Amino acid sequence: MKKLLAAICALCFLVLLSGVSSARAEEPTKEGHSEKSAEESPTQSIFKWVNLLLLLGAAGYMLKKPASEFFETRKREINSGLERARIAQEESARRMAEIEQRLARLSSEIAAMRAQADTESAKERENIIAETRRETERLVDQSRQEIDRIAHSIERDIKGRIADAVINRASHTLATQMTEDDQKRIVVRFLDKA
Repeated sequence: MKKLLAAICALCFLVLLSGVSSARAEEPTKEGHSEKSAEESPTQSIFKWVNLLLLLGAAGYMLKKPASEFFETRKREINSGLERARIAQEESARRMAEIEQRLARLSSEIAAMRAQADTESAKERENIIAETRRETERLVDQSRQEIDRIAHSIERDIKGRIADAVINRASHTLATQMTEDDQKRIVVRFLDKA
C-alpha cells in the first residue's frame, strides 16, 4: 500500500513537471505575443505526444509492481472472503440438516407419545370398565344379601304372627272346649316330659 502511495506521488510530480514545461513553451516573448501560433508546429505536437507517452510509460512502470501487489492482495482478500462464505454456507447447510433431523425425530417422538397415550388410555378405559363391573357385581351381591335378610326377617315375622294367631286360636278353642281334667292331664304330661 505504501508503494502504491509512493507511485501516485511520483505520477503527480511528473504531471506537474510536464505542466511546467508546457507552460514555459507558451510564455510570451519580448514582443508581447505568444510563440505559439494559431496552429501548432509539428515539432510541438510530437513533443507533446512523446511527453505524454513518456509520462504514461513511467507511470505504468512505477505503478506496475505496487498495482500488481495491490490487485494480488485484493484477489487474496476476495478469495479468502469467498472461502469464508463457502465455509459459512456449508456450516449453515450442516446446521439446517441437523435441525431438520431434530424436527423429524420430534415428529416421530410426538407420534410415539400419541401412540403410547392411546395405548395407556385404552388400558385405563379397560381398567375402569373392569372396576365398574366389579363394583356393580359387589353392589348386586350386597343388594341380594340385604333382600335375603329382609325376606328372612319378614318370613320370621310372618311365621311368628301365624304362630301367635294359631296359639291364640288354639288357646281360645282349648279354653272354650277343654275341661279342668283335660287341663290337669296336659300339665302332668308336660311335666313328665321335662
